[in-house]
Amino acid sequence: MLALLLAAALTIEDYATMPQLSTPRWSPDGTRVAYVVTRADLERSVYEGDVWIVGADGSGALQLTRQGNDTQPRWSPDGKRIAFLSDRNGSAQIHVIDVAGGEAQQWTREATAIRNAEWSPDGKRIAFTRFDDPTPLPRDEPRVVGENVKHVHIYVVDERGEVRKLTRGDFSVFSISWMPDASAIVFDRGPAIGLDGLYHSDIYKVAMDGAMTPLVVRPGLDRGPRVSPDGKWIAFTTTGGVHQWISEHDVAVVPSTGGEPRVLSQSYGRTAENIVWGGDSRTVWIDGPWNTTRQLFRVTIDGSNFTNTTKLEGAISEPDVHGERAVFIRQTLTEPPELFMFLQGGTRQLTHHNDAYRDRSLGETRVIRWKNPKDGLEIEGLLTLPAGYTAGQRVPLLTFVHGGPASHFDQSFLGYLGATYAPQVLAARGFAILRPNPRGSGAYGLAFRRANFRDWTGMPWLDIESGIDRLIADGIADPKRLGLMGWSYGGYLAAWAVGNSDRFRAISIGAAITDLLSEHATTDVHDYVPAYFPGLPRKLLRAQSPIWNLKKTSAKVLIQHGENDDRVPLFQNVMLYQLLRELGADVTMAIYPRSGHGVREPKLRMDVMRRNVELFVSAVR
Repeated sequence: MLALLLAAALTIEDYATMPQLSTPRWSPDGTRVAYVVTRADLERSVYEGDVWIVGADGSGALQLTRQGNDTQPRWSPDGKRIAFLSDRNGSAQIHVIDVAGGEAQQWTREATAIRNAEWSPDGKRIAFTRFDDPTPLPRDEPRVVGENVKHVHIYVVDERGEVRKLTRGDFSVFSISWMPDASAIVFDRGPAIGLDGLYHSDIYKVAMDGAMTPLVVRPGLDRGPRVSPDGKWIAFTTTGGVHQWISEHDVAVVPSTGGEPRVLSQSYGRTAENIVWGGDSRTVWIDGPWNTTRQLFRVTIDGSNFTNTTKLEGAISEPDVHGERAVFIRQTLTEPPELFMFLQGGTRQLTHHNDAYRDRSLGETRVIRWKNPKDGLEIEGLLTLPAGYTAGQRVPLLTFVHGGPASHFDQSFLGYLGATYAPQVLAARGFAILRPNPRGSGAYGLAFRRANFRDWTGMPWLDIESGIDRLIADGIADPKRLGLMGWSYGGYLAAWAVGNSDRFRAISIGAAITDLLSEHATTDVHDYVPAYFPGLPRKLLRAQSPIWNLKKTSAKVLIQHGENDDRVPLFQNVMLYQLLRELGADVTMAIYPRSGHGVREPKLRMDVMRRNVELFVSAVR
């Protein structure tokens, strides 16, 4: 019986409820690691995090908190306490707990939720950011667009609960990093808190008396500042003084007194996710994508020595460094996420929260490559075969297109948007799943990322179709049993296929852009469409908008969208649904309450997956 349980396939509930690990942080003495485990409460359909501690040797794992959603653990400088954010009494506020145990003490009771928090190096204060207090409007007065905008600013609180606001002005703060002597805080700021604001961000320093000093002020994105342990340098990510969405973000350093930034990561050529200083203040560690893997890299501050320190299969994320040791979350195509420690020569697994998901019956996933037949560009993707696949057998093939378009598929266990399309659930039902990284995807360098400039359909779609053709030619895919699915940009290409391909039996469209011009005018990332289509050429936008290129389809179509989506407003898919109905298509639309651009609640995620599995089983298999 035990062997049967260990060999069970992954289920929809597994995809929605598997514990997720995040935010590992070394204790100051390097003997323990604090981190967060997030679990699903299906009865209330919410995800809640708890703070855990584990020894550097993997021993003594201890759950430290148990109330509400607890996130972002931060050790006090003396290692005796941990501050964290918790919504246990309403909105997210700062709580502090003794590592030896006991009840957490609530340090803040602010009018708006706290976004992030960091201990001062002297342990006397905690700096945090939050939105300004809301201003209620009378019921009989209109809300005027652009007026009464609330920004995110920096505050500090001490153990007595006394709060002082440090920054003021018509800007919003994204992240903070203390100077080692606790005299000032370095931060990044933009004209608004959304992505458009982030791409116009600059770096400043604010003293404890509120005096601000500009450090890096120029066009484009300069964000995520991290102060070196000796206080002499600030590392950050940058677009190099150019406002450009279609770019990789370099890692740079600038003196903490100001000066000319120096780029460190030219030889990497991809966008780093996190920056962590080495203790000697001469080395910067970063994590980021490398094709379908995610690795930990290290670079000296003169930029002369950039190395891939891990060279591991799978994907690592959220590193923290103590001396020559790094701790991070690691997962592979066959191993669920756990906390690992890396030191020269190898890795050591520290946690076992997901042992129940090991040794499952999985469809084999391979990294495959093919060439676009028109220009010869090599495309990479992941192919998941049906569980128990026999070589030479033709099977139904589902193609899953990622969003972005600069996102990418990687070698992680549940995978990109796994809790939307559940690839291994489909593999257990006899499907092969192709996850291509067509031109425009991130993780392959700037030239590849920019290769879909002014072209979201033609060559990217040919990249994808040629991958399907490759699997048909290889004798794996049955050309008469094909399906297509995707969310956001992936949904856009799925919607495009409705009017431009007759090879699919079923198409699942999630939160799709269907009209590029109206998307530009209504999305919360106003700069995005013009970055790919400068000048907004109407004829080209219309030619590449699915809504203007529809035709009657024999495919069974499923449309899914969150009712509160600001990134791709709901009307984009309502238009698609109504027009497909008028064309006589077999189309269903599901709208998810309380959901934005992605569906976040466990029960709603399970419904998204269930509808997709039912669609493809009924129409393709």
